[in-house]
Amino acid sequence: MDSTEPHKNRVISDKEAETITRTEELAYEIKVEEVMTRGIHTIKPSDSMQKALDIFRTLHISGAPVVSDDNELVGVISIEDLMRCLVTGDLDSPTSKYMTTKVLTIRASDPVIEALKIFVNTRLGRLPVTNAEGRMVGILTKGDITRGVLRGLQQDKQAEELRRYRASHLFEDI
Repeated sequence: MDSTEPHKNRVISDKEAETITRTEELAYEIKVEEVMTRGIHTIKPSDSMQKALDIFRTLHISGAPVVSDDNELVGVISIEDLMRCLVTGDLDSPTSKYMTTKVLTIRASDPVIEALKIFVNTRLGRLPVTNAEGRMVGILTKGDITRGVLRGLQQDKQAEELRRYRASHLFEDI
């Protein structure tokens, strides 16, 4: 059994099920593709670290996927990589020198809970999102998940308010 999923096959009791919050339910219901960022800003392995710094500063981002000329994901460059580069004064070096090459990805069709498991068990700040063919289609951050869950909770609240409004007017009409 994988250590990241110790309770995967465990049956929960009715008492435990009563304590499950709507937020936890949403983590299982919402798909990664519903909350991911689609407009991906990528960097080439040959781009200089100075260019990465300029992109991060201009776009207010803390990391980006590194893709080859044929748009294949080959790594991720993060603000931490940039800081290592700045310490050595090596801004002319290519991003390939500092990028992380062992990249964890997540499928667009996966539930958000799978991304949360990865974020909890690693120090990653972003996950490239791939489609069924393995092509990168987006990027996911913890902030994307938070916004998606909050949106789901807001929709629940609006639906409940609408039900209450209709119920109150039903009794008025009778």
